[in-house]
Amino acid sequence: MAQRALSEAPLRVSSELWDAPLASPWRRFLALALDFLLLVPPSFAVATGAALLALRLQDPAAFDALPAVFAHEPDRPAPPAALAAIAPVLVHLNAPGLPPEVAVAIHRGDRAAAAALLRDHDFLFNLRIGGQEHGPLEPRIIRVEFAELIPHEVRAVATYGVMAIYFGLLTAGRRGQTLGKRLLGIRVVRLDGHRLSLVESLERFVGYLHIPGSLGISILDLWRDPNRRMAHDRVAHTVVIRQSRRARLTPAIDVPLAASPAAPGLAPASTAAATTDGAPRVDD
Repeated sequence: MAQRALSEAPLRVSSELWDAPLASPWRRFLALALDFLLLVPPSFAVATGAALLALRLQDPAAFDALPAVFAHEPDRPAPPAALAAIAPVLVHLNAPGLPPEVAVAIHRGDRAAAAALLRDHDFLFNLRIGGQEHGPLEPRIIRVEFAELIPHEVRAVATYGVMAIYFGLLTAGRRGQTLGKRLLGIRVVRLDGHRLSLVESLERFVGYLHIPGSLGISILDLWRDPNRRMAHDRVAHTVVIRQSRRARLTPAIDVPLAASPAAPGLAPASTAAATTDGAPRVDD
């Protein structure tokens, strides 16, 4: 295998991108906020589906009893058989509001007694997101945390899988735009003008973790970096530019490197420098 040498290829800027207007910080923040709002319904659906699937695999009897318990009215208790089937799950989850006597009855193997204790209680089914806090419960209310039904190994996938698919697929698309970025008129492009691959797009999404990892300090790159490139942009060799309605760039530039000589930079404040032998260089 031939030994590889340092190359300027990842840092070479396509001439099609020279002097492209950069996306302002507020546009990037607003686009990201819109994306997260759009992700709430599908994330909720996937998390709920994962919780129901976990319950179906762990306790089929409780899963079958769930519709009767969920649909019962306050003045019409759920059938005793359904309460007896779901009682072990409530004990396993240590559901807030669950009478201690129910746990004692389940440990004795007396599901009928547990069902009798649950007869006068109502159930509040909740899909907790991000460990949010809840206020005190009213008397005879039992809160069932759906998220606790998901195994810890699967919970991260259920929580972040939808976001990874959303950002990964759309950023790697022809437009290089999520829905939020499209509404705000900005897009993600590679420095060399080539279209992002799916792997590169996923790497860019994972790079968002640098923001909480740096305690938010990396957000300052939007003002400190001349080309407003943050850590996830540097990982994927991308920049976020603004599209005008009258003069839009083509959805996929995909300019060969041979036709894309090194450029002075993407912003008026150039980051280009010259090496000792006179060859142009673009600082990342």
